[in-house]
Amino acid sequence: MEISLYFLIFIFGYITCRTFYFLQATRKSIFIMRATHLICLAWLAKTMEHFSYAHTLRLFHMEEAKDTDHNIVAFKLRFEDEKEYYKRKTIETLLHLNPPFFKETLEFDDWTSGMEYLELNKDRVLELLGADN
Repeated sequence: MEISLYFLIFIFGYITCRTFYFLQATRKSIFIMRATHLICLAWLAKTMEHFSYAHTLRLFHMEEAKDTDHNIVAFKLRFEDEKEYYKRKTIETLLHLNPPFFKETLEFDDWTSGMEYLELNKDRVLELLGADN
């Protein structure tokens, strides 16, 4: 009788330990996924800044070289198409890379909501990236 009680206590302790380990691992995984999303969104926002800078610089050079208005308008239209494609594709890729288990933790589903999520967590992003406030 005593041996079976010891065995049951051992089994209960083992299952309890595994359950708490699973819960702790899940919590840490969700934290890591959210931190990864924030860092990725911050990098995407930074690439958008560089994208816009390149656009402005190209327009400056086109105007300086006295390019035709048609070429400038065509460049602006093509740039807007590329920018929208970039925004859509990067967010789609980021969302696609999430395992199904973590789909519920996503707090954005497009570029606009992603940038809003980034703005809400700006302090946390600066902390994660090690930037001084």
